[in-house]
Parts: sequence; structure tokens; C-alpha cells
Amino acid sequence: MRVNILGREFVFEVKERKTKNNETQYKVKNKFMFRFIILTITFMIFGIIIEMSRLNVNYVVGSIAKSDIVAYKNVSYFVDILDDSIEEKIMKTTQPEFDKIKDVNRETIILLNKFLRDVRNLSDDAAIKGYIKDNKYTFSVEDIKEIKARTENVEYSVNLTDIISEIYSDGIYKMENLSKIIRKKDIKADNLDMKVLQNFMKPNLVINEEATKKKIADNMMSLRDKEIKIYKGDIIVKKGETIDSDALLKLEKLNLVRNGDKLRKIVGLASTFSLLMILIYYLLRKNVKKIVESKAFYPTLITIVFVNVFYILFLNNEFFIYLLPFAMLPIITTILGNRTYAIILTFSNMVILSREESWFLVTIAVSLVAVYKASNLVSRSDIVKLSFFLGIFQALMAFSYGLVNQSSFGLIMLMIVFSVFSGILTGMVSLAVLPYFEDYFEILTTMKLLELSDFSHTLLRQLLMKAPGTFHHSIMVGALAEGAAESIGANATFARIASYYHDIGKMKRPEFFVENQRDGVNPHNKIKPSLSALILTSHTKDGYIMGKENKLPKEILDVILQHHGTTLTQYFYYKALESGEEVVESNFRYSGPKPKTKESGIILLADTVEAATRTLENKSKEGIENFIRYLVKSKIEDKQLSDSDLTLGEIETVVQSFINTLQGVYHERIKYPKMDEKAKKN
Repeated sequence: MRVNILGREFVFEVKERKTKNNETQYKVKNKFMFRFIILTITFMIFGIIIEMSRLNVNYVVGSIAKSDIVAYKNVSYFVDILDDSIEEKIMKTTQPEFDKIKDVNRETIILLNKFLRDVRNLSDDAAIKGYIKDNKYTFSVEDIKEIKARTENVEYSVNLTDIISEIYSDGIYKMENLSKIIRKKDIKADNLDMKVLQNFMKPNLVINEEATKKKIADNMMSLRDKEIKIYKGDIIVKKGETIDSDALLKLEKLNLVRNGDKLRKIVGLASTFSLLMILIYYLLRKNVKKIVESKAFYPTLITIVFVNVFYILFLNNEFFIYLLPFAMLPIITTILGNRTYAIILTFSNMVILSREESWFLVTIAVSLVAVYKASNLVSRSDIVKLSFFLGIFQALMAFSYGLVNQSSFGLIMLMIVFSVFSGILTGMVSLAVLPYFEDYFEILTTMKLLELSDFSHTLLRQLLMKAPGTFHHSIMVGALAEGAAESIGANATFARIASYYHDIGKMKRPEFFVENQRDGVNPHNKIKPSLSALILTSHTKDGYIMGKENKLPKEILDVILQHHGTTLTQYFYYKALESGEEVVESNFRYSGPKPKTKESGIILLADTVEAATRTLENKSKEGIENFIRYLVKSKIEDKQLSDSDLTLGEIETVVQSFINTLQGVYHERIKYPKMDEKAKKN
């Protein structure tokens, strides 16, 4: 097949690879389905556990609450609680309405004053006994004598009169209640005073039958279609208390009791999860299939498990739910995967966790903010800043949420405090687990990449000190690779930072590489071409070993090995042929492998172009462009990019990026006349 690219005509040999491609696609599909099934099972298990925890089957009349049962939302309902037993109870317990009998107070005081006058005139025991008998009093002879003695004090009759008036002011229906009334009013009266009152006082209240019947009817009516209001945070049953019928009804209205058709509930739950997982399947397959198949899947799964277990542990303590570090999931998923992946999984998990609509909106809002902010993190300290921001944002959302639900001031303040701590806890746990995820699952995050871009890194400092020419070359390669990668939508940050490390192997023998040679001294002139080729080709393996010892990520180690592919060291190969030395071509080639990714392929081209253009004498626009196209054409013809996934169209875009960058580096300088004259004089 003939194809015109980069101004040149190429001939490609097309082989039948349909069977191999089908096998690869089949494996990829199986891997995706396997991981999707794991995700489905995880969501299903936690969804069932959480739903069954909400629908607690142990809530029956007579059972004991194992912990405080708190209303997690506002509920109002109407109920008719009137039945025969309650009607009877109302009739027995309703206080009757009374009417006061007129002149009872005045008549009683008149009789009392007459009694006191009579007592003062009684002279002996016989007269006293006769007086008691005639008037049917309950006094003893000694009582009358004591009363006679007390009448010597003029205040005695006044005190008794005041007591009678105070008791009659509220009224008394039964004389049996006299002692209770005196205690309630805190009236000072001894036993003799009580006898006097009991002998002369009589009830001054009579039941108003009509008013009492109306009161009973009103009380009964209030229990028909009575509105019961439950507010979020109300304690329905305290720990250790027995659940009665009223409490059970409240729990049912809060959907905390499973009743009715169990099969219908199971079918409804299964249908909800099935629809949710079908949605997740299509979203994952179309948007982030590569992420699901990548190393980011299992750390994300672990995070989902952690968040759900935390939720289940505190499910029955409604206040501590606000401490749930649910923003961990969007933060870690965004850092390890991407925004779309994080949004899909976070939304799905929040559907399972959220117990009501308003709280669902709070969690989704906070999660979306976390996704947006996490995608722009450049250092681990930024996670701390993000956690504080999320805590404050969640507190504001919780405040609004509390107002909407008409929660008490105390509960709102508790929600705010716990929300702030939730943000802090999110940051602490994310910071703690992220390095383990990165190392154990060998995931290269943007944050880890940017840490490697610090020129104070051990390897880069050593490269600068031991091989300054190589260091400068690596920086230039990074600039070329970054621009090219960005132009085709590849990972520009990785391309730049991997370029910094691609030639670290040259530190082992820096003087054998031309960019580090000074004063025209070239050690290759003293050794055989085959040994020179061995030294040059060894720098990829040497760099790999150095990188591994310094714990560089696998992706960068791969670039170190692949950035020359299996290129032939032409200069020493032809020099060996000229010298008559026995030549095996493979001994003069790099050991490879060839670049396996777009970024690695770009770095191979950038490395070649940057090094070669240094020697170019004609650095005009046309000269640079022609030379770059020649170099890229050579790599294509040598099949060095055959495994890199770079398309011919992308290669053309990469070439244009190289041309633009190098024209900026080697553009013509303005000649200043005075400086030219000075140079001629010198």
C-alpha cells in the first residue's frame, strides 16, 4: 500500500491480523465485563445491607430499642386514634366543668364566727360535751378547750377566715380534697385547724353537666384526623425504652419498619438497582472504558467499600452520618482516573447512600465541587486546602439543608460542626491512602509526576552535575515533547517530565556522549567502533537500573528503555564496516523495545530531532523543516513507531509542532550595526 505523508511516499506491507485483533478485543471485553460485574456486586451488596438496615424488622410493639432511634427527616401525617377504649379513657380522665355556689363562703364564715363566740362562753366539760352533741361536731372536749384558748388571740379568727376565703376562691368540689388543696396552696394549718375547717366548710362547686359533656366531645374530636408532626432530629425512642404502638406508627411513617408485601419490596429494590447498573454500564462503556480496565479500578473499588462500611457503622446514629468522608470517593477517583469516571461512580454511590432527597442534593453538590477541584490539584498540600474548602462548603450546604427541613438550631449547629470535620477527615484519609494506592497499584498520578519535575530531585541534580550537556538536552526534549503531545491530545505533562529522565543512563559514562564533551576530546577515537556502539546503546539499560533504584514510576522506566527503540547506531556501524571489523548489525542496535505508547513515540522523535538539529548548519525555516521531515521519515521507515499507536495524521501534527518550537529556538537574530562595526575592528 502506498501512502503520501510528510511530503514523501511510503510503501507499507499490510498483513492479515484480523484473528489477533479479534482475540485482543475479546480479552478487553471480558476484562471490562469482569470488572463491571465486581462493581455491580459491590453496589448491590451495600445497597441491600443499607436498605435492610433502614427497614429494621426488629421494630415491633414491646421490643426494646438498642440505641436512640432518631428521625432522619421531617414527616407529618394525620391519624384517627379514637376507639372504644380511648373514648372510655377520655370520659374518665376529662376534668369536669364546675359552677360555683353563691354565698357559701359568707355563710361558712358566719357559722365559724358564731362557733367561736359560743366556745368562749363554755365553762365546764359537761357544757362542752353537750354543745358538741347538740351541734354534731367531731371535736373532742380537749379540742374545744384548745380552741377557746386560741380565741384569746384576735388574729385567730382572722387567720381561719382568710384560709376559708382562699380555699373557696378556687373552689372545692369534694371535702376529701381539702388536705390536698391546703398542701398545694402551701397554707399553714395544723391538725386542729383542719378539724375546724372540716366541721364548717362544705363544697362550693357543682358540676356543669352540659359544659362537661361538650368538653368531652371536643377532646374526642381532637383525636379524629389529628396531624402528627415529626421533625428531623426528634428522638422517637430512647435507648433501652420499650417501643409502644405510637412509637411504632412513627417509625412506620419514617419508613424505618418493614411491613406489607416483602416480595414487592424485594422486586422494587432489584428493579431500582438493575436500572441503575444498566445506566452505569453504558456510561462506563462509552466514556471511561480504558479507566475501568486500568490500574485505577481497584483503588476506586477499595474507596467505595471504605465509604460504605463507614456509613453502615454509623447508620443508626444520625448525627454521626455528617462525619462521613464521602468526598473521598470523588477526590481519589478523579486523581487516579478522570472527572467523568469520578462523576459516574460518585453519583451511583450517592444514590445508594442518600436517605432523602435534600441530603442527596447536598452530597452530590459537594461531590461535584470535589471532582472539579481535584482535577486541578498539583501537589499533596493542595489536598489539605481542598479538604478545608469542602468542609466549609458542606457546612454551608448543611446550614441551608437544616433551614429547609426546619431543624432545631442545636441540630443545625451540630450538622455544621460535623460537616467541617467531615471535610478535614476526607483530606486526612485521602492523604494517607493515596501514596499506598500509587505505589501498590503502580499508578502514576499528575501529583506524583509534578513532584518528579522538581529539579532538586536526586537524579536530576546528579544529571546536572555529572552530565550538564545531557541535562540541557533533556530539558529541550521535554519542551519539544510537551508541545507535540498537547497538539495531538496525549499526556503533555507526562511527555515533558519523562523526557527529563530519559537519558539519565548517560551519567554512568558522560564523557562518551557528544553533548558532554569539551575541548575537542572524544574518547571514542581511542576504542573500537563496536565498543563505542556498546557504550552508547547501554545507556538505556543503565538508565533503567538507576531509575529503578531511585523508585521512578514504571511508565518513566519504560520511556527510558524505549526512547531509542531498536535504532541502529549508524555512525559506528559504518565505521566498523570500513575498518574491516566483523560486523553483526544487531550488536549496533539498541536493545529496545520499541515505543509502546504515543508519549514514548513522541519522546523518541523529540530526542532524535533535538540532538540532530544542533549539528544543522542551515537553520532557516525551510532547512529546519526539511531536516525534521527527513529524520521522522527515517524512523518510520525503520519501523520504530510501529507499536506506538501514533497515526500518520498525528505524526504530521507532531512534526508541525517540532517545526514551530525549533523555529522559535533557532530564529534569526537582528544584527545591530554598531556591534558589527565593533566586531570588524576587533
